[in-house]
Amino acid sequence: MVSSITPDEAKRLIEEENALLIDIREPDEFAQEHIKGARLAPLSALPFLPPDHDTARKAIFYCRSGRRTKDHAAALEGRGFATTYTMEGGIEAWEKVGLPVAKQCTPLSMSRQIQIAAGGLVFLFSLLSLFIPAFIWLTLFVGAGLIFAGTTGICLMAHLLMRLPWNKKTSCRCDL
Repeated sequence: MVSSITPDEAKRLIEEENALLIDIREPDEFAQEHIKGARLAPLSALPFLPPDHDTARKAIFYCRSGRRTKDHAAALEGRGFATTYTMEGGIEAWEKVGLPVAKQCTPLSMSRQIQIAAGGLVFLFSLLSLFIPAFIWLTLFVGAGLIFAGTTGICLMAHLLMRLPWNKKTSCRCDL
């Protein structure tokens, strides 16, 4: 059975009992912020990850708010650690009690940028087509581009978005 612990209890286990801290969020979330010393084991990739070699140690799993770890506790326990814990409130609770978090300025993931751009274009062109019917062709063009990207793995919109200033490492500024 998986036990739930507070961030303070998790910190104590890490320091006093050499427990492992494992982040189950996605790589882009981990890149933006994570607890120093945590391992990344994305929930989406968990079934494909090799068995852990430190199973004799206690493991503390966390996500952003604690919801994913709670919902997938059985799968996390199946990783075979001596004792498995989930951290209540996730990294949000860890930060809220004043424990340190490593933060890095990173842009939104490319898939989210594509969703925002494509959705915005479809919305705008659909709205404009109410007044100027020719705009329906641009809506269809965006939809066809998404179908092309999904079937071929080549996304022209991603290639365009990668050229924007916020997707270049040298231009990323962060006030964290």
